[in-house]
Amino acid sequence: MAPPTKPATIDTETRERILQTAFEMFGRYGYDGVSIDQISKACGLSKGAMYWYFRNKEALFVECVKRLRKLFVAHIYGPMAGADAPKEQMLKFFQGIESVLNDSENLESVSGLLIGIGRVDRDLIKEFRTRARRDAEHFLANILENGRKEHQFRFVGDALPIARALFIVLEGCLVQARADTAEQTADAVHRFAVGFFLACGTRPPPELGFETINPSIPALS
Repeated sequence: MAPPTKPATIDTETRERILQTAFEMFGRYGYDGVSIDQISKACGLSKGAMYWYFRNKEALFVECVKRLRKLFVAHIYGPMAGADAPKEQMLKFFQGIESVLNDSENLESVSGLLIGIGRVDRDLIKEFRTRARRDAEHFLANILENGRKEHQFRFVGDALPIARALFIVLEGCLVQARADTAEQTADAVHRFAVGFFLACGTRPPPELGFETINPSIPALS
């Protein structure tokens, strides 16, 4: 039987359906637990047709990781970039994690992909993950350093290790949502946010509800 003829133009709706299906399946079963054949059947396509859109499973997985990053931008990094002051930006960071936890349509896939990325020993995937993590950490570190310069935060030493710890918190909370309910994990994020602002020598923002309970906490002078 002759292979199906490649179309002159790529159908964007079909490509999107493949990506969404793969995003869900990789998130649920991991990279090694899913084959191109299984994804193609779930999409109602032939295996050959899948390769019109993605050259191999690794390339498809990378596109799913890019989609994961876009979710983080939409929920976390975009709102942070749009905030005016470092303290508000860090509030948006924690609120963004809670926003992802409340995204019931994607949360299982997000958690699964975060677990799966670290287990995939493929150069292209590891390179993308390393670059994305480095960019996020430096973004956070710049906000922290600006906050120190503007006397909104107080901490000792370089901001980058703190930024790395915050990135670990981000990933860890979303992975933990597989074991706990989203509500339980969101509560933990909320409490961590309060602790972060107190540790940085500043009163937690009123949005966290801490100020009315503990009015005696002094503001950063």
